[in-house]
Amino acid sequence: MPNQYLAIIPAFNEEKSIAAVIHNTNKYVNQVLVVDDQSTDSTRKIARLHGAIVISHPRNKGVGAAMRTGIAYAKRLEPNIVVIIDADGQHKPHDIPRLIRPIIAGEADLVLGSRFLYGKPVNMSQIKKVGNILTTFATSLLAGVKFTDTQTGFRAFNRKVLLSLDLVSDFTYTQEMILAVCHKGFRCTEVAIQMHTRRYGKSKVASKPSLYALKVLVIMFSTYLRLKIHR
Repeated sequence: MPNQYLAIIPAFNEEKSIAAVIHNTNKYVNQVLVVDDQSTDSTRKIARLHGAIVISHPRNKGVGAAMRTGIAYAKRLEPNIVVIIDADGQHKPHDIPRLIRPIIAGEADLVLGSRFLYGKPVNMSQIKKVGNILTTFATSLLAGVKFTDTQTGFRAFNRKVLLSLDLVSDFTYTQEMILAVCHKGFRCTEVAIQMHTRRYGKSKVASKPSLYALKVLVIMFSTYLRLKIHR
């Protein structure tokens, strides 16, 4: 199919939001893939009922592992563009055209949807803002590209980036993907997005901010060293 667009949605216990996310994302892509990280609620069932392809992990592995599963499946399809969007309903699917526009125009290979590009988001806790600023600074330094939001889960990339990805972390993929793409010479940019306030559930990744930050830093520096060694 020409101009095939695939959306990957990593999900864990998002039964209250997943239907709307799939429905609204389907307006802008050809296919939605939900990678269910062994939810204990009805996320899998609801996703299938709303037309998504669903891959389920046999046990809970982490959002990084969910992304690796999604990328492996996407490589079989080789879509023109892959869009990553969270399952919790905080991202606005109507921003997808803005997100993919630089890719379509041939101006970028990876585009991040930044919550900080035009100021700090009002619906984010202070500790998350500080953590985001610090990890974004470190990622930008290691990547050699200035970013404003490297933890965003709303992003898009072209087929060349997709086929180049070889992620290893189970915990998270956000910074690792950026470092890998930048160090391989792909063009990266950001576009401004806005977020809804989470209506249901709590963030699983950042429920313990200090532990999360430590794990992210370990992933970032180990990724940087791995990329340098295998350059």
